[in-house]
Amino acid sequence: MPFNNFEAFLHIIHVSDIHCRDGSSPTDLRAERLVQNLVKLLRRAGSRERANLVEVLWEQGLAGHDPCAHEKMCRFLRWFAHDKQFGGIETWLLDTGDLSSMGDIGSLQTACKWLQEYQAILKASELLVLYGNHDAWPGQFPLAAPKAALDAHRKALRGSVFPPLWPQGPLCAAIPHTQSRLLLSSVNSAIDDRWYNSWALGRVDIDPNWVEPEAGTDQLQKLADDTEQGFHADRVTRDFRILAVHHPVHYPPPRPSYQMSLKNDSAVADALIRFDQKRRGKLAHLVLSGHTHVAFPALGALPAFAVGQYHQPLTHGQLQLIAGSLAQMPRAADRAAAGRMFVPQQFQILTFFAPPPGAPHQQQLLIERRLVGRPGGTGDYKILSRPKAPVEAVLMDY
Repeated sequence: MPFNNFEAFLHIIHVSDIHCRDGSSPTDLRAERLVQNLVKLLRRAGSRERANLVEVLWEQGLAGHDPCAHEKMCRFLRWFAHDKQFGGIETWLLDTGDLSSMGDIGSLQTACKWLQEYQAILKASELLVLYGNHDAWPGQFPLAAPKAALDAHRKALRGSVFPPLWPQGPLCAAIPHTQSRLLLSSVNSAIDDRWYNSWALGRVDIDPNWVEPEAGTDQLQKLADDTEQGFHADRVTRDFRILAVHHPVHYPPPRPSYQMSLKNDSAVADALIRFDQKRRGKLAHLVLSGHTHVAFPALGALPAFAVGQYHQPLTHGQLQLIAGSLAQMPRAADRAAAGRMFVPQQFQILTFFAPPPGAPHQQQLLIERRLVGRPGGTGDYKILSRPKAPVEAVLMDY
């Protein structure tokens, strides 16, 4: 089927992992000295590789935003919003978490103001913001935080910055020439505790995650129930559904065993897949995440067709897309080692196209993905491309 007559109807500007640290962000001096002493002990014991790993992970975890990134982002979005190729299409802005590095309310509020500025520049009709594991830090490394500080922070987080209950959504856009809709929902995967959050682990189950199961909401069950209640009256028409979650359901290999990953990724995938027994498609056809700081699939690796793809534990035809870090400042050593090939600050623009009237396969969408970044970690944001693939696109059934 030729795609040049498909109709663009929606942009999703997907950003993640800003890692803002404004002037109010505290220094966790006690934890910093403990890590420095641990690194010294490991080196004295001859474990140089382990010492280097601990040091790198710690520095990456605490690094705040590049002070030039926000201005550069605004400049790019102004160009995008006024470019004839992209203008005139409904736009949503999605942030999949880790707005801050330390979780302090001041940095979170600053990052939220930036997002509101991006929304205004884009004239985006919707803004959906999740929080990540770093946002759940109580202004200090969770492992060393008193229980009272954890309790106070998660209440403030839900009360003043983010919605009190999850899941959130769905955002809804009509798919042209059909009765179908594109729906975007979100669940919370951050664990607001001391131990799991210190290892950047996530989980999607009861929300709030710190209450007894009977006192909270099973996020995936509620998402399934709400979706079923929203079925079309004809009980036949299917919708295209997107799930936003901070931790990826499919973690690009090699998946870490004891840190960074979604603890119950297989159970989450099972819930998304089993929903198709209702004959209305998967609970999520597409999963959008952040957390890894690396775009996935890599530039040039987006498949042309979702059919036949297996982003395990997701199944045939489902896709996981991950945005990189929008603004975190890279380590000087990493920048020096990689040179111009280094693109530490990235986000993605997803443009959704519907088939023309009368097309034989109406329940398909074409998704163009444009990765945007700052090559070398300097200068302006620009659309990244390769000579043989200036624009990547994937065709998805629903």
